Amino acid sequence: MNQNNISAAELFLRVRELLILPELEPKTRNKMMHDTLILCCHEGVKETKQAFGNLFSQVDYLCKAHGIKVADKIAIQTMRRHSNSQEPLSSEDLKYDARALAIFISAVFGMDVPHELNVLIPHTNRPYQKGLEINNRRIRCIVKNWDSDFIRVDIDQDADEEEYLVQLKDEENHINHTYLWDILKEGMQLNLLDCQVKQPIITPRLIVVEPDYLVDISSIATCFTAFGHHPLLYLLNQMKPRANTQATLLGNFAGAALDDIINTNGKYQMNETIKTNFREKALEFCTCPWFDAKKFYTDANQQAFNLQQVVDILFPRTASQAQMSAFRGESLYDRKKAILEPSFVCEALGIQGRVDLMTTDCKLLVEQKSGRNMNIETHQVDPGYHSYQLEPHYVQLLLYYGVLQHNFKLSNDRVNIRLLYSKYQPQDGLMVVAYYHKLFQEAITYRNQLVAASFEIAKEGFEHALNEFTPDVLNVAGTQDFFYNKYLKPQIEAITSPLHNLSPIEEAYFCRMMTFVLREQMISKVGAQEGTNTSSSDLWTMPLAEKKDAGNIYTDLHIIRKEQSSAGSGYDTITLSVPDQGKDFLPNFRIGDMVYLYTYKLKEEPDVRKAILYKGVLQEIHSDEIVVHLTDGQQNADIFEMNLPYAIEHGTSDASTGGSIRNLHQFICAPKEKRDLLLGQRAPQRDASLTLTRHYDDVLDDIILRAKQAQDYFLLVGPPGTGKTSRALKFMVEEALNDGTGMPTAESIAPGGKTSQQPASSILLMSYTNRAVDEICEMLVDSGIPFLRLGSEYSCDERFRPYLVEKAISDCPKLEAIKQYIIGTRVIVGTTSMMTSKPFIFSLKHFKLAIIDESSQILEPNLIGLLSAVDKFILIGDYKQLPAVVQQSEQDSGIPTINDSQKGGIIDMSILQDICLTNCRNSLFERLIHWEDHEERSEFIGILRRQGRMHPEIAEFPNRMFYRREKLEPVPCPHQLETELSYTLPSEDALDDLLKEHRMIFLPSEFCKEPNVSDKINANEAAIVVDLLRRIHRFYGERFDAKKTVGVIVPYRNQIAMVRKGIEKLGIPELEKISIDTVERYQGSQRDVIIYSFTIQNIWQLDFLAGNSFVEDGAIIDRKLNVAITRARKQMIMTGNPEILRNNQIFSELMNYVKEKGGYF
Repeated sequence: MNQNNISAAELFLRVRELLILPELEPKTRNKMMHDTLILCCHEGVKETKQAFGNLFSQVDYLCKAHGIKVADKIAIQTMRRHSNSQEPLSSEDLKYDARALAIFISAVFGMDVPHELNVLIPHTNRPYQKGLEINNRRIRCIVKNWDSDFIRVDIDQDADEEEYLVQLKDEENHINHTYLWDILKEGMQLNLLDCQVKQPIITPRLIVVEPDYLVDISSIATCFTAFGHHPLLYLLNQMKPRANTQATLLGNFAGAALDDIINTNGKYQMNETIKTNFREKALEFCTCPWFDAKKFYTDANQQAFNLQQVVDILFPRTASQAQMSAFRGESLYDRKKAILEPSFVCEALGIQGRVDLMTTDCKLLVEQKSGRNMNIETHQVDPGYHSYQLEPHYVQLLLYYGVLQHNFKLSNDRVNIRLLYSKYQPQDGLMVVAYYHKLFQEAITYRNQLVAASFEIAKEGFEHALNEFTPDVLNVAGTQDFFYNKYLKPQIEAITSPLHNLSPIEEAYFCRMMTFVLREQMISKVGAQEGTNTSSSDLWTMPLAEKKDAGNIYTDLHIIRKEQSSAGSGYDTITLSVPDQGKDFLPNFRIGDMVYLYTYKLKEEPDVRKAILYKGVLQEIHSDEIVVHLTDGQQNADIFEMNLPYAIEHGTSDASTGGSIRNLHQFICAPKEKRDLLLGQRAPQRDASLTLTRHYDDVLDDIILRAKQAQDYFLLVGPPGTGKTSRALKFMVEEALNDGTGMPTAESIAPGGKTSQQPASSILLMSYTNRAVDEICEMLVDSGIPFLRLGSEYSCDERFRPYLVEKAISDCPKLEAIKQYIIGTRVIVGTTSMMTSKPFIFSLKHFKLAIIDESSQILEPNLIGLLSAVDKFILIGDYKQLPAVVQQSEQDSGIPTINDSQKGGIIDMSILQDICLTNCRNSLFERLIHWEDHEERSEFIGILRRQGRMHPEIAEFPNRMFYRREKLEPVPCPHQLETELSYTLPSEDALDDLLKEHRMIFLPSEFCKEPNVSDKINANEAAIVVDLLRRIHRFYGERFDAKKTVGVIVPYRNQIAMVRKGIEKLGIPELEKISIDTVERYQGSQRDVIIYSFTIQNIWQLDFLAGNSFVEDGAIIDRKLNVAITRARKQMIMTGNPEILRNNQIFSELMNYVKEKGGYF
């Protein structure tokens, strides 16, 4: 273990403090115990190259690895469960838990428990308790080993037995789990559901593999095909291009129509649904191949007519309608309890999904399908189910039914389930469906198989599964009928054939990147190590106290307003009051974030697994209230109960992974010359005969010209403050627009205009974040350049919402006019993720040029498919600033080299190193920069060297340490020429003198550690920061501007709250408005004065503070420190603990530098 790791002595001290400090609150003791366990586990597993997810599996692994006795292991797991709770422990239980934690630390670090702790803890474990009952409904366990009859497991409950045996087969009760033989792994987590327990044998009716890995219900159902359901179909479906057909558009309309019919309560107007749907899906309608407007209107009218009848049957409004429902034998449901598209998370079954329609009392569950059902049309029942429903739809409905059963503990006869085929009239289309356990079991079996396959590929590599992606392998049912051979098989081959026609380097690239993406998905779902990563399973595995500490949950919210954003939309805008969330609470939410809103019972902890979830986005965030815009509005305002508390947590989505996989598949299907270009198999081309259409800037003209002459790609390095968006990007766009055709006016491309021909060159402008896209939009507006933006209004600055496609075409009633408007608009703007989700734009517009800002923050799989669809691209970025967030370790994302033992059929990944692909976590921008250097070409790289942000006295250190190659120099702007700071008031003391005289300042802080205070808080530094803010505010006086004068950067969000408290005590309102944030959130911002609080008081925290570093030309490039310093225009003030910081080479050099310049206080 290196010197920066936490020591056993520190952990033992924490355990001792748990016992001897009388002032600790019970929940604080539990949290300290939990945090200490996390730190110990983190050290124990960090070199294992494995992802463990929650603490249960980490503790289990480490107990086995270090030979901890079974009795002690049971005690350690009991301690872990206690630490998750906020319930107070008895004095006796606390001592037993402290003993268990001390034994665990001792084993992991190989050090004896110190005497001063040993005397405080019992010499034996807590007495054995006989007769403990275990929860038969759901048992979480970890696999130890197995044979043909039993799985030996450790269960996550207090129990009588040290080890339990899970019975795999019970013929008397029709239970057979023997398929698990093929997928079980040691250390795998299982949920055992609906169990019979005869100690020590557990016989579960259902077993769920790796339940924290949630799979979308509709994705499972889609894999139930006419040719069977192979586990790899799930991944194959993710490779498919996003469908945009008349059938999918009709399905979208039918879903919207059902919502509107419910919401309008008998006053439904179909044309209003069509108008709204047309506006929201304008791009999809414009790009739908062979769209038949007349047929669409006819089909939509039939769907709406049928849906109105169905709603009147299920929710009759009149006596005659009620009689008709009774005649059909249909139960009557309360319309006021109807709820549209609620979401559910079911950890018990390892699935999640969104239901089309149900009632809040769970008496009715409806799944709608708008497409054809040949069983209905031919009046032939399915021989397997003796009914008309189609198998994938049946599977989907049964899984939703299972979710309700397990989340709300409902009996089998409680819920009435219906399949609604809205193409047909209710007598045929509204089907009463019975629960069919055999098919439900088959669906869970398939879910387990696809999860096991996903884990295996993420661990071993996609290359091990590559040969399985063929029609013959995937056709597990052996189907050979006319429909399969004519229609289905060609669809499979369209996806699989490109996988088997790749060159060696293409194959290595695709397989390595697929592994990287799937590994990242696995971690995003289950986590790598609890407490060190974020994952969707945090929703139920993270204790409430830890969620609060991380700012990942709002609790005890109450609704104060329920509004409709538009007529007929339902109540979709919910305003909630925000009470005090705790003294150190700081929300980790941003406007535009996807969230779950849900209720919970008074005096219970919020739990997404026990609630109906309303999916939405955060529209407004204030200290006393928060506004959520729901994805699906509700017709009845009373659905939202006023007397219950609400919680808000982060929503989950697989969209990012799906987009990356589609991007990679799109890349391997691209023309060979494009693949060769991006994989270094052909050189980029240049046309030196091209010239600029006009003069732009003395310094930038050469870069603009070389960017124009580049025929394939150009790379622009834009260090901080060099004007890459406001000037370089602007001039490149203007030159591209001016080249040949002249810049269009807004009038010439107005909706309804007669312009019909495609402009000579369309430009696609993209960036990673919506904030950066806002900056691009601002530049375009200021320059008078017409554009359209793809995106959501809730993630778009209000100033630029009129440029969103659905807003810009709102007055344009005809499809052809909208199409011509989009074609005629030469500049399209959006985030890379939005463009990935809207690939249809490429069938409507041909882009000769794409310019991607922030490209050093975009991972290759998120971009490479998009670049395959354009003629030429320009990447703008700075790989010395913060890169994309990657959760897997640098070792896991690295490019492996082949071992002699693997040569039999395993792809040689080392050839990727030959094209400068050394790690999948690096951006394409960085790889191509290194590739151009490797090839000794300079004509395709431009470097912006004139920076107009930092005063030269601030810029000197980053120039010396981080930008040796770029050699930045001032523009110079007026403030860069100033010889003195404009602090004219008399000094109060020596610190004021220092502030007046130096632009780079370091103030040492002192140790102030307290056992009951988080390691992410430093009270001494917070006080220093607050005092500095007071002084700066005094110096600036009337010139003080909270948005421009000063900002504070800290590594931890907890420290933000500490600084805020200190500011409140000053009683200076202007200071309460300043920005205080982490370095990750500050990237892209600037202030006159930046104050950076290093915060840390432990050597082991250095890994987090300086973890984003790399070596270039023998120099260490610390990206975080670089971003922090380069935010400052006129003065950079730092405070930190020198005794800790000296253990890092860069921080030591920084302090020495400041001391040399006289700024060290």
